[in-house]
Amino acid sequence: MRNAIEAFLQAQRIDRGAADKTVEAYARDLRQLASHLEADAPLPAPDSIRREQLEGFLAALHARGQGPATLARKVSVLRQFFKFCCLERGLTHNPAERLDSPSLPRRLPKDLSLDEVARLLAAAGAGLPYREKQRPALQARDRAMVTLLYATGLRVSELLDLTTFSADLEQEYVRVKGKGDKERIVPFAEVAGERLREYLEGHRPALEPATDHLFVNHRGLALTRQAFWKILKDLALAAGVPSTLSPHSLRHSFATHLLQSGMNLRSLQMLLGHSDLSTTQIYAHVSPEHLKQAHKKFHPRGE
Repeated sequence: MRNAIEAFLQAQRIDRGAADKTVEAYARDLRQLASHLEADAPLPAPDSIRREQLEGFLAALHARGQGPATLARKVSVLRQFFKFCCLERGLTHNPAERLDSPSLPRRLPKDLSLDEVARLLAAAGAGLPYREKQRPALQARDRAMVTLLYATGLRVSELLDLTTFSADLEQEYVRVKGKGDKERIVPFAEVAGERLREYLEGHRPALEPATDHLFVNHRGLALTRQAFWKILKDLALAAGVPSTLSPHSLRHSFATHLLQSGMNLRSLQMLLGHSDLSTTQIYAHVSPEHLKQAHKKFHPRGE
């Protein structure tokens, strides 16, 4: 069983190009299954595991308070793992094939209004109260990060993985490596380019970078997700926008505002780096007022 798990994880890394964090999540889920199965007996081989045992594993997790989203993810991983065992390791049946997956409500992403985005950008413009010596450099970095995130709709991991070679200030685009190591080009507006140039040419050297990462901390090291989250929370507090603001909120806002301005889903899909259009369609929610204005503008009898 453990050998099969390791082989599956290796296949995800090499054959499918899965991100490190995805592979780590798969590993946690499958090792959790292994621990459950060997709690009262020797760990069975994959070909002797029955569906009832997997259902018992999921029931135990539910009893410990695991929610539907977590259980649905684990069901998906189990299906992938046992399918791999069938294809690559001679398993003759897939005990996870008929597992029931919890139904999940389809939630609309939370996004900021245009006014809230303007206030957040204004707060970034004013800057957080860093220590005096590095204050100008760190404030310039924050302005560039927040403006670029809203201008491009990048995932926070993609933003923080950017290097100094990723941005073309003349052509106004960033080269992004997304999920599965898929690369895409994302343009940005002139104001984001100005903020980025101000940071890169005027302030980044003062942070004495020890890495090629575009955005670095006060020690010159690559900025972490946790550090960026805290910066965004502090800016949200200063701007008076919802305390539930997350880095993904700006990605949602980017997508929603582009759709409300008339961009089609296919173009948005390319900008966001979604492999499936159905993922992009969750952003296709618009306000009743926007629908009313669009109907008035485009319907032949709208006037």
